[in-house]
Amino acid sequence: MGVRTWEQCRRVRNTLQTLLVRFEERDVFMNRTHQKELMDRTGLRHVVVPQLFVEGHHLGGAETVERLNETGQLRQMLKPYKKSSVGGTCAMCGGYQYLPCPVCGGSKKSAQHRHRFSSSVIFLRCLNCDEGGLVRCQLCINGDS
Repeated sequence: MGVRTWEQCRRVRNTLQTLLVRFEERDVFMNRTHQKELMDRTGLRHVVVPQLFVEGHHLGGAETVERLNETGQLRQMLKPYKKSSVGGTCAMCGGYQYLPCPVCGGSKKSAQHRHRFSSSVIFLRCLNCDEGGLVRCQLCINGDS
């Protein structure tokens, strides 16, 4: 992992942006749930990025995306997902697709409970956000950005 995978992810992102299609980008190294989902969907024992899925169907990695783009097949496949407008970045999240959790403020701790047998305070894990203290941007999810 590292520079090579970052470059491949950047190339796939740029290709999708150039085709002006809506897409969801997930940072699998920030979220274990995304890692597990990627391994389950691809059938791989290790996380290999980038991977492109369309409507839940696995298209492949960076080389496959590049090949499909060069032949024009990718444009045809993604035609139904064309952006309705060519705007700037999302006004809510700045294009990052995630925001700090509004419930816990990104601390990952939500409710405070005083232990009834002592004076200690117990913090519970916030159920609203992921392990990074983030939630998905609602504008990006709805395609309004």
